[in-house]
Amino acid sequence: MLIMAGCISLFTGCKDESTAKEVPEDVTFMIISDIHYFDPSLFSLPANADFQTYLVSDRKLIIESSAILKNVLAIVLNKKPDFLLVPGDLTKDGEEISHKVVAALFEELTQQGIKVLVIPGNHDVNNPAAESYLGNTKATVKNVTATEFASIYGKCGYNNAVHKDPNSLSYVSEPVNGVWVMGMDACHYSAGSETVGSLSTQTQTWVKSMISEAKKQNKILLSMMHHGILEHFTGQSSMFSEYVISDWDNISTTLAESGLNVVFTGHFHAQDIAKKTTSSSFIYDIETGSTVTSPCPYRMVTLNTVKNTMKVETGKIDGVTYSTIPTGMSFQNYAKTYLKDGMKTISFYMLSMPPYSIPTTYISALKLDSIMSNAFIAHYAGDETATINDQTDIQTVTAVIPLLGGPLQSVWSDLAPKDNAITIQLKTGVATTE
Repeated sequence: MLIMAGCISLFTGCKDESTAKEVPEDVTFMIISDIHYFDPSLFSLPANADFQTYLVSDRKLIIESSAILKNVLAIVLNKKPDFLLVPGDLTKDGEEISHKVVAALFEELTQQGIKVLVIPGNHDVNNPAAESYLGNTKATVKNVTATEFASIYGKCGYNNAVHKDPNSLSYVSEPVNGVWVMGMDACHYSAGSETVGSLSTQTQTWVKSMISEAKKQNKILLSMMHHGILEHFTGQSSMFSEYVISDWDNISTTLAESGLNVVFTGHFHAQDIAKKTTSSSFIYDIETGSTVTSPCPYRMVTLNTVKNTMKVETGKIDGVTYSTIPTGMSFQNYAKTYLKDGMKTISFYMLSMPPYSIPTTYISALKLDSIMSNAFIAHYAGDETATINDQTDIQTVTAVIPLLGGPLQSVWSDLAPKDNAITIQLKTGVATTE
């Protein structure tokens, strides 16, 4: 979110001109999300039966996660932004060793003057699925508590926080003079990790107090959270309720009208931007796709404090090498093929289970798993546009399975604005493409 208190606009007309002048004209930062790092010391290849069972039921490039992370961090180092945001799911399943290695890699950026700020995802804290797959054995490994998470990532926002929420791992840091970053923790981990997310009443009160405090101190306020604060396609909160915070519609309206305009999120592994307009304000949910899910994106943002604009651009990780990637195949092609195969398997399983409960022979005959897979692959990439063939598939599915046709159409119907390259005018909320 972006605000300057006491201003007619975001950056002009302030009573305290000296405070406004302290903010750089251009602030640059990057976002990577859902990196799901799994330390190579925790598995061996070829994958044993338990690891293989996990891999075929997921869409993430877990085996290659270490190489992917090192690749994208090299990109960050080359671009030299002022800071890097990482909105959760830093590890496969919260393994302590994975967390410690990730924190050490982030420290290398910090030593080069690039601050790193993190917030936990649903996989990261008190996760009972923290396991290793060595030889023919699957074994439980140490995970981390909320306190340990904040300690491991102390140099990634927690140690230098200017404010902390006593009821969660939410905090406010100031990576650039005059710029606050508010990490909002919506994860459920008190009794073990859960996919669902919510902002407790106490944390909501704290968030609103931080918005108010930013106004009082004439700070620019940016925000990030793992879970979505808005739907990214119509019906997402019903079809995939665990990916949007509970009571998202009311909370997003309340926070928008309190002054929260932009939240950087992750979780669903899609490259998507959604906007909500309220009676008196607006709010953007800028979701960044996963580095381990095709198209393996990252975002670059330029905040111009004179023009009141936020330019959001997209890059794609490429050039990753690993023993699993065939010689001569580009990483992007490998990642897309992996996603296509994985999503087809996941779609087949999802369609065979309630509420759809479609007979497996029916799924195969109508190729429903491929139709559903194609829709989500397009959504993950962003700026999805259905072809004539896709529209025909939607009509076919709607005719024979009305319960599925609506959700399928909604996934293909990209909500405004564009997803990969836009400029937001932060005074008016208007988004334009170049």
